Amino acid sequence: MSIFDLNWFKSNKRNEELEALKLQEQQLKNELLRQEIKLMSEDRELSTINVRPVNDKPYRTIKMVNDVLTVVLNDGDILTKTPATASDYQAVKAAVSEEIIIKLCSTQEVIDEKARLQRERDKAIALQRGIKILEQIDDFDVKDGSVYLRGVNRSMPQMMVEEFLRIVNYYVTDGYRVDGELATALEEDEEYQSLKRFFMWCCLNPRAEVADKLYNFLKKNAFRITKHGFFAALRNVVTLHGSTKLVQFLSSAYNMVKAVWKKNPDNYEVYLKNGEYDFIHKDNTYTMETVEGEDYYDEEIGLYVCNDDEEIMVKRTDLGEHIGNLTDLYLDLPNRSENRFTDAHTRTFDIRVGAPVKMDPKLCRWNTDDCGAEGLHFTSDEIHYVGCGDQSVLVLINPMKVVGIGESKGRCWEYFPIMTVSRDEATKLLHDLEFDTLQLDNSYALRELADLTEKAKDGFVAESKKHEFNLPHISSIEIENIVASLDEMKKDIKGRVRLILD
Repeated sequence: MSIFDLNWFKSNKRNEELEALKLQEQQLKNELLRQEIKLMSEDRELSTINVRPVNDKPYRTIKMVNDVLTVVLNDGDILTKTPATASDYQAVKAAVSEEIIIKLCSTQEVIDEKARLQRERDKAIALQRGIKILEQIDDFDVKDGSVYLRGVNRSMPQMMVEEFLRIVNYYVTDGYRVDGELATALEEDEEYQSLKRFFMWCCLNPRAEVADKLYNFLKKNAFRITKHGFFAALRNVVTLHGSTKLVQFLSSAYNMVKAVWKKNPDNYEVYLKNGEYDFIHKDNTYTMETVEGEDYYDEEIGLYVCNDDEEIMVKRTDLGEHIGNLTDLYLDLPNRSENRFTDAHTRTFDIRVGAPVKMDPKLCRWNTDDCGAEGLHFTSDEIHYVGCGDQSVLVLINPMKVVGIGESKGRCWEYFPIMTVSRDEATKLLHDLEFDTLQLDNSYALRELADLTEKAKDGFVAESKKHEFNLPHISSIEIENIVASLDEMKKDIKGRVRLILD
């Protein structure tokens, strides 16, 4: 199976892209040179502007009493140094910038803390400026400094707001008008749409803590979100069948073709030759053969006519036994006897790649412990500690179905296994940016959208029976608005399927 690991798919992708990169190389070098010249020019201008006149003191007052040196800076900050000497006094008096004074008076800890506070101030100012831009975008409402998705009564956590701002600022900086092309650009931006859908799914979770804390948890632990708002995670399982070779091959090939090559698995055929599985693009299952043209006598013109040689497509015979289409075989995995796994703890769960694994939500418990609480455990990095077993699997999880968040692990009441992966490669896979999880969830999205309104309302009713409070409240109208917006994904899925590269 090593031939079909992540590096194999990446190397094949790079080979295809190499020629295109060579053509772009010289253009990039030229552009970098132009930018470097521009920056050098700007630096020279700034160096002349920012030179502080010698008589422009960077402090209001300076005082030395015994061995205590006290300096009041122009912004009102007070610095002290003890024990101080006359040399310290003279050095501060001669300083031409606040930075020099801070270094003379402060320990490294004080310097670092001041820099941290300045970064926080700068971040807060940038955030407030950015929120004013979000306020002009139809997707958002801003109330009392908090940001909401329009029509949803749950404020976004700050980290999520910052992510939206990062995406929006990319377009604004590039010259897109907030009242013009920006809306179209955001509608076509997969990362923006995935973040928006992720928060909608969170709001459909009856636990208010999920909408408030899940994104921060995923960001901290390097989870990746898919284009329809789910997230990819890992867990371990126990193999029940003696050989899972075909399961491993199909799940790896299908998902790597989508996530690394960004191509359509429908266009690949699977073969078995000498005991090994392989797949090939359907266009390459034929070869061109030359057929010699035959001379013949044309009675009408009374001459011999010589036909040119002709190339025809002939089915290849060196590929081995044809097993089937890659997509069809992958979707049929739940029906195959070798695709059988279970959990190490209870040995009661029926786990199959391509089929949802679930437990009764009423039996799950919310808390912030990493281990020992009821629910289906998942992780991003700590794969060796989540569900002892001999096989790791990559799963998709709907935020609507998360029941608990710890420090590095979480719990849900349902996950969807999409791929087996070696334990050594599991964490590496989710951290590798060339493995694009955005591409993995079309079929899962269609399944989750079925009867969504009823499922969401039932979840809120069940939760309200367990707890006396659940704030902030999500009304039935808000649920219907969210579901209607998520339902637009069906059109997006059908449209994008047609756009996937061969």
